[in-house]
Amino acid sequence: MGKKIKILYDANPLYNGVKKNKGRSGIFYVAFNVFKELILRDDVELTLLIDSQFFDDVIDMLNLEFPEYKSHKINIIVGGVSKYYAKLKEKRNQLKKENKKFQKFLLQLFLLPIGIFCKYRNKIRMSDISKYHSFDAFLSPCEKAPSYIKCKKYIVLHDLIPKIFPEYGSISWKKGSWFYDLCQSLNEEDYYFANSEYTRQDFLKHYPVINPSHITTTLLACDEKFKPADMDAIIKAKKKYNLPDKKYVFSLCTLEPRKNLIRAVKTFIEFIKKNNIDDMYFVLGGGHWEMFIDKLKQEITDLGEYQNKIIRAGYIDDEDLAPLYSGAEWFVYTSMYEGFGLPPLEAMSCGCPVITSNNSSLPEVVGDAGIMIDWDSDEQHIEAYEKYYFNKELREQNRQKGLERAKQFSWKKCVNQMVDEVIK
Repeated sequence: MGKKIKILYDANPLYNGVKKNKGRSGIFYVAFNVFKELILRDDVELTLLIDSQFFDDVIDMLNLEFPEYKSHKINIIVGGVSKYYAKLKEKRNQLKKENKKFQKFLLQLFLLPIGIFCKYRNKIRMSDISKYHSFDAFLSPCEKAPSYIKCKKYIVLHDLIPKIFPEYGSISWKKGSWFYDLCQSLNEEDYYFANSEYTRQDFLKHYPVINPSHITTTLLACDEKFKPADMDAIIKAKKKYNLPDKKYVFSLCTLEPRKNLIRAVKTFIEFIKKNNIDDMYFVLGGGHWEMFIDKLKQEITDLGEYQNKIIRAGYIDDEDLAPLYSGAEWFVYTSMYEGFGLPPLEAMSCGCPVITSNNSSLPEVVGDAGIMIDWDSDEQHIEAYEKYYFNKELREQNRQKGLERAKQFSWKKCVNQMVDEVIK
């Protein structure tokens, strides 16, 4: 075997995996699956960079989700501010929200010397990375590279939602947020992996400073656990989330405005009213924005006697996703904009026919394996529901097409492209 490629990997996004909430979503799964593929490669020597405030959660997550990591020889570098300091900052921010100005002022005075000490200590410690370690590349699943990193830098770019749709982004578009800082750091020297060709073109359009030859499209994938489930698993999952023993349409995403859920739900009700359908309901799965959930509740309440046709299942545990996809008549994901859109790929991998929007990156994922419509067309939503409900052959055809198309995506293929770029 030749010389191993030494990669320093930003493992901080993995801390979201220890908590079963909305944080355990797209970016976490990308970070986790890229890590898994890198650690399994014989030609890569992997070192994890973890901020001390996230260290315990990252290790707990690895022990929970991938205990085999212990059998692989990986190095860990701990940096960042202390967990104690981070918790004090959280407390200060909470006091600010509660408008407790005097308590906040006192805590701020206490934090100031601690912050100066932490930053000075971290600066000294991190400046030693290049001195004592030699890396071929630094790879970040989402955030900008720290200034003390001196090797070639590679960063995964997911989408430009916070910039293009600041009113819809769950990530803040303001100075100090990780996404804003990432965009401000984009340059012609560093290298980037875009999760779709649409994302690649979007970043080049908005940030022409990026060298086009330094940004590569590396399509994502879904976990191998996403495959058609047997009936016993489907029945068990339906009971767990108190779903009636009837046909259902499934939608899985964070319950936020950009996902277009209110239109999807309302047009579903119009569809069943128009066709006198009483044997079907709509299941909404996923975490939610607090600011959006009240509006969604109100919209569902306004549906009157039909509101019981809409079921909010909430956060779905990982082990129940494949059974719920598999048991659905079809999957709906008519988002306004997606950097990649993992849920439609997960649905196709489970043999569930899909309805998605015809915008942004979604055509790259779904291709001709589903029904694609305008996200803002009520009429097209209703027509798509009718096509699947009344045409069993079409459902079966798209089920088979989806299964075949899903085979084109794999994390191994994605990471192979990343490593090939590093060794060029």
